[in-house]
Amino acid sequence: MTVLLLAVHLTAVAVVVPLLLRRAGWVVRAPRIAIAVWFGLFVSSLGGALLLGCEVTEAVFGRGLWECCLSFLGSAGSSRIEDIPVAVGTVLAFAVPARVCAVVLGELLRLRRGQRRHAEALDLLGRPMQVFGGRAVTVDHECPAAYCVAARGGGRVVLTTAALRTLPQAELSAVVAHERAHLRGHHYVLTTAAASLARAFPRVPLFAAAGPAVARLAEMAADDAAARVARRQTVARGLALLAAARAGRGDMGVTVLNASADHVAERINRLLDLAQEDERRSVATGAGWFVGLVLAPASVLVATVMLWC
Repeated sequence: MTVLLLAVHLTAVAVVVPLLLRRAGWVVRAPRIAIAVWFGLFVSSLGGALLLGCEVTEAVFGRGLWECCLSFLGSAGSSRIEDIPVAVGTVLAFAVPARVCAVVLGELLRLRRGQRRHAEALDLLGRPMQVFGGRAVTVDHECPAAYCVAARGGGRVVLTTAALRTLPQAELSAVVAHERAHLRGHHYVLTTAAASLARAFPRVPLFAAAGPAVARLAEMAADDAAARVARRQTVARGLALLAAARAGRGDMGVTVLNASADHVAERINRLLDLAQEDERRSVATGAGWFVGLVLAPASVLVATVMLWC
């Protein structure tokens, strides 16, 4: 019965819930809550996979899993040869979480090295400037762009000379606030971790959908942060001006969070249409999703573990 419940839980979390979450209207009004729900689903799915593997192993071999493993580790070779299948089952049960952790950690380390090299190049080639009460770095480039690079010292907000020519002062300040929100929220870590899950298990719908969904929500969360220090209309104009100026131009070819990234039309419409009442209602809805889809299944899994003891 426990195996069946865990299998149903994994199917719902890995297949059904991502489809519902992508179609839910509240996520665009409460992006930070939605990001929390996505990562809660990751934890719930990995924990469920681990517990399901352990349950299946115990059901097949008919012995207490942890007792068998401890007995195997403490035994003297061939005298406990019958425990080898259980130990192998345990390794397989941990294989899914271990692969996810290894891939995510590897991608984060690669990102950190790349961003550090990028920041070092900016320190050599860029020109510091003051924008909106803080520092930014300008680089000579004909592609209008504003992006951030995570590094020591609070990171770097980068503006191209074309972006400085394109954006009026108010819109420029709003775009810089957007980039600083990415750095404060460590969005580069969240987007990289979510995208790397698809590399670990590309055929799992939850992991395959996570990267684009979290990247989209991170941009919206940064838009909201910028709108708290500038008018929403100003942020929308800044995004529109950058997107229009970039139309037909080449990409700068950097892997960073960019103020004029994808879904610009959706983000502009969202900034202009979002109402405070809808936002509060969406936060409450998102919190309900988090409780219903993350905490409740987690409680079932904890109860399953307690039954083993």
